[in-house]
Amino acid sequence: MKILFAGAGALGSRFAYMLHKNGEDVTLIDTWKDHVEKIKSEGLKVIIDGEDLGNVNIPIFYPEELTGQYDVVFVATKSMQLRPMLETLKPFLKETTKVICILNGLGHVDTLKEYINPENILIGVTVWTSGLGGPGILKAVGTGKTEIKQVSEEDVTTTKEIVERFNTAGLNLIYSDNVYQSIWHKAGLNCVLNTYCTIIDCNIGQYGSYSGNAELTSSLLDELVAVGKAEGVDVKKEVITKNIENCFDPKTAGLHYPSLYQDIKNGRLTEVDYLNGAVARLGKKHGINTPVCELITHLIHAKEEINGNK
Repeated sequence: MKILFAGAGALGSRFAYMLHKNGEDVTLIDTWKDHVEKIKSEGLKVIIDGEDLGNVNIPIFYPEELTGQYDVVFVATKSMQLRPMLETLKPFLKETTKVICILNGLGHVDTLKEYINPENILIGVTVWTSGLGGPGILKAVGTGKTEIKQVSEEDVTTTKEIVERFNTAGLNLIYSDNVYQSIWHKAGLNCVLNTYCTIIDCNIGQYGSYSGNAELTSSLLDELVAVGKAEGVDVKKEVITKNIENCFDPKTAGLHYPSLYQDIKNGRLTEVDYLNGAVARLGKKHGINTPVCELITHLIHAKEEINGNK
């Protein structure tokens, strides 16, 4: 089985390493020159839970160098890079290639359907975490799980076989009928913590220490829940609220600055259009007012534009 990771960032590198270590035929592609060249010359340096596991030689290429076709493709890019990456991947997909998408945010299934037959789309959500310690350095802690579901389920035999096979590498994949609910629940958490922490300029614990955090959270989640239900997903406000509150403790994620905050600080564009922006767009589709999500989306875009993020 030939497996391609379209994106060799933190999570892509971690999953690729786990599968490679388990004997799978894994290839990486990425556009970050320093990262690609470091892995090409020295291998991927792997540090997990503080233990240096050495350098691992996993083939990595720039997208324009890629050849052959693949049985499974993990799309491991930023949300806004999904469409350009799918354009790049077209020559390397067979009629039976399964494409696994576990990107943050909402709306990815519609984009994937433009390029891939629904029976080959595996949509999912993950609670694995990972990081990079610089170009060519995987620096990760802990474990996690990933829920996936085949978008069109006429025959899920191959998908179930992939789940079983990848779990021998420790990926902890779960075939779940509740994937869409889980995606919306994670999006709700990110819509709150990623954007409010960025706007307020604080970490997650500091947001939790603000006396009015519950009101801010509730007003946003009321919009998200209404839009999610209009989309046919049983989104539960109380579950998302509890998940958010569980992050406030410094022992969990309280000291963490969310990824959107880090993107702003590092001069990158953010995924807000696939979080609050997606809620606002879908709200218009269903005639639901989403003033909080619309305002937040504008504020984040204002930060991007004024800071010259790109």
